[in-house]
Amino acid sequence: MSSGAKIFFGAGAGRCGSMMLANLLNAEDRVLALHEGKIRKREESKQQRLPFLTLENFQAYAKPEQAKQIFADRRKGVATIIADENLRAFGDIAYNNSPFVAAIPKVFPKARLIVLVRDGRDFVRSVYTSDRPDPTPVGWLDADVELSDLERYIALGRLRPLPADPVANKWPTMSAVAKNAWLWAETYRVVMDGVESSWNQDQVMIVRAEDMFADPAEKYHEIRDFLGFRWPVSPDVETLLKVQINARPGNSSYLLPKHPEWDKFTGDDFWAYAFATMDRLGYK
Repeated sequence: MSSGAKIFFGAGAGRCGSMMLANLLNAEDRVLALHEGKIRKREESKQQRLPFLTLENFQAYAKPEQAKQIFADRRKGVATIIADENLRAFGDIAYNNSPFVAAIPKVFPKARLIVLVRDGRDFVRSVYTSDRPDPTPVGWLDADVELSDLERYIALGRLRPLPADPVANKWPTMSAVAKNAWLWAETYRVVMDGVESSWNQDQVMIVRAEDMFADPAEKYHEIRDFLGFRWPVSPDVETLLKVQINARPGNSSYLLPKHPEWDKFTGDDFWAYAFATMDRLGYK
């Protein structure tokens, strides 16, 4: 591994600015920042440089004792990539890093971690649409929706209640809102438990998607400082800071209004599963 090369990972529930951040970091000089193991050019998928952790996402959640070995095996190519390409920084930002948060510093002790968080109500609204098929499927849809091959494959690795979880018995009859509230809350429970148990405080930065969406340039410069990027920002980064990346198109068919307009049934479904994690992350 090249001397002084910085390594970082990003984790979150998805629909929280991860693709945007990976694009920005990848536009830096001599930095390779992947999104879910692949290079992104805005929304377009390019070369897969590391194995996608689709199925391993659930495997590590179900059997956390296996997470370290899985991550070490699937990310063993990092050192070679850094050396071969003479990188000064390498990273991978992905929702499916989340079940590995506690294991990552055991594999990469000097790595830094960016935790991307977003209000759970906005996450639920963003993943629950009638756009068919969804090119970036993240959440659970209604049981009667016909899924594409890609959606079925990703669903195999999506977090769902384990048999010992009391929620498992309710799962088949839960609404999509309730399932996605549980998914959001459980993902961030796992992430934050992993941060608190396994990471030094100065190696972790929590980034609110709301702040990044409101002022991308300011938040991005804070992230650069956290990662130790001391070189000038490239013109390509400056260009990307002026465009929206992976925003739902204007004609997206959201199945829910914005959360201040939710009816009582929808709100109750959400808060029944998300209250503790919303409180933990400082959302009211």
